[in-house]
Amino acid sequence: MIDRFVDTFVDTSALITLLDADDPRHDAVGAALRSMAGVRLVTHAYVVAETIAVARRRLGVPGVRALIDGLLPVLETVPVTAEQHATALARYRTSLPSATSFVDQVSFEVMRDLDLRRALALDADFAALGVEMLPAD
Repeated sequence: MIDRFVDTFVDTSALITLLDADDPRHDAVGAALRSMAGVRLVTHAYVVAETIAVARRRLGVPGVRALIDGLLPVLETVPVTAEQHATALARYRTSLPSATSFVDQVSFEVMRDLDLRRALALDADFAALGVEMLPAD
């Protein structure tokens, strides 16, 4: 049962999976999203930019339109502050040997600042932080 009162961060990995009906995880991510009706769903501007770029490359114009018209309206997109950007950039520089992306580092900063402890994401980097992951495996 999804706690209806827990704000949830939404990552690029989940958004792309929601847009791609051929993705084997599409149904599970869709079910997780539907179960969170009424939950505050939060992302940030860098995730939006990354998702637009990936959707355009993988799914073409229809994928971007579906993102803009269907998914983004249900998300609260918060701005990235200069401090969050700088902290994420410093952490990204030290994490270069790992596969953690810069956008993920920004996401971690936003989540810390907003005290978000749950994510609709398929990226193992979120799980490594001890974040509650949806969909659950």
